[in-house]
Amino acid sequence: MFAKTLKPFAEKRSQRGVVSSSPTKKLLRLPHVFSKILELPCSSSDDVFVEETPHFFRFVAPCNAGGVRALAIEILPGITKIVIKRMDGSDVAVAGQRQYSSLGVGLWRFRLPPGTQPEMVTAVCSGGKLVVTVPKNKNRGN
Repeated sequence: MFAKTLKPFAEKRSQRGVVSSSPTKKLLRLPHVFSKILELPCSSSDDVFVEETPHFFRFVAPCNAGGVRALAIEILPGITKIVIKRMDGSDVAVAGQRQYSSLGVGLWRFRLPPGTQPEMVTAVCSGGKLVVTVPKNKNRGN
């Protein structure tokens, strides 16, 4: 007697290792919906204090790095991502998730509204706290 196990859906691994039941259906990202993103070097489950004023957004997160700087990187035309790096250009390690930091998995992210100026961002790390300030446009009423 011959026995064969059948699966209800044919499973096929995509190029990124995700199991997909249909090769024609793919989840499309919509980067144009949020064109400005802040990515902090802490876990997505960490508590981050967010303050909004008429002039800026301020983010305070736990961090044990020394000197840091904020970089506004244009990943596609019109899409900007703010990342925090050490002064020497290396990544700031996420406690307990060092292996994921290079992939960007599990990092804390915030979608910035259109009235912000990511190219004017500042970052300071002192006393175990990372303070990131993103100014808003002065001529835009928010």
